[in-house]
Amino acid sequence: MTNAIAGAASNGSGSGPDASRPTSDAGRYGQSDMADHECRPARRTESGGPLALLAALASSGARYLAELVERIVNGIRCIAPLALGLGCQAASEVAPPPAPAVEVARVLAEPEDIESGPHQVGKFTITFYYVIGEDEVAPKRAVAANDNREGRGSAAADDDTELAAVAAPDLVTLYSGGGKCEPIAEVSKEFASQLAIQGTGKLHDGRVVNIWGACRCHHTPCFQVTQAQWGTAGSGRALQPFRTVAVDPKIVKLGSLLYVPLLEGRTMPGREPWGGYIHDGCVIADDTGGHIAGNRIDLFVGRKAYFLGLSGSGGSHAWARQVPVFDGTGLCERKGRRVGRKAASI
Repeated sequence: MTNAIAGAASNGSGSGPDASRPTSDAGRYGQSDMADHECRPARRTESGGPLALLAALASSGARYLAELVERIVNGIRCIAPLALGLGCQAASEVAPPPAPAVEVARVLAEPEDIESGPHQVGKFTITFYYVIGEDEVAPKRAVAANDNREGRGSAAADDDTELAAVAAPDLVTLYSGGGKCEPIAEVSKEFASQLAIQGTGKLHDGRVVNIWGACRCHHTPCFQVTQAQWGTAGSGRALQPFRTVAVDPKIVKLGSLLYVPLLEGRTMPGREPWGGYIHDGCVIADDTGGHIAGNRIDLFVGRKAYFLGLSGSGGSHAWARQVPVFDGTGLCERKGRRVGRKAASI
């Protein structure tokens, strides 16, 4: 902006009040010098009357207003694109575009790779063993035929008829193990056979004998008398009805806690403390056996009557075939002689 008014040149050249200055400030200063032009002091007018001064002022004011409007419009045109670009850039920095919904859904749908629950050891066939009583095994007795000799009358024959005495059963001597071969008792062959299968038996006199193993005595296997009510397992621990199982140590480590879901919820036969309760599925692999091999576990049930009580329809134990068995470390515990579920896992 300028208030300068040019007069006639001192040498008399020029044709009017405006002849000494260009038609526009841009012609004099250029676009970049307009700020300097605006700040330059007005030059004093040395010639011209008041009317000419007023006319020059009016003309200059009109041009000033026009130039001011033009500069404002140009400024807006230049600043608007710049402000718009900066605004978009700032918006992108503050609020980045969200991740695609498909990716988020895929991540949420992927399950965590965490193993939960007990580890399955395998599928096993469950068999059963118990303490066999000598009174429960009836020995077979042979009866001799009548001796009716020829040439004798019927009356004499009747008189002379002698019924053969009931023959005593064949007896087997049980020997103690450890190389001493001391006799323990004489029992029937039938009881000795059952005793070798079950591993523990109760004699007529109340003593409980436990299998010791093969020996070089007159009859093998040998046995030992035990003070345990139900006999002892191969680990040396006392047998516990419905809790002790015999296993193949090549498949299941001796002393392992096992969880058998098939047993959980079943009422065990017998009376407390050994029976009459609902099983929780926990057992302990404390025993071994000569006939226990591979995926088979032998559950100790105490008595033959309890074995029959666990049978299904028709007296069958087919329900115990191919049973899933799990590692019971996280679910079961042994406290002293007691085996059962952990309190926190119930």
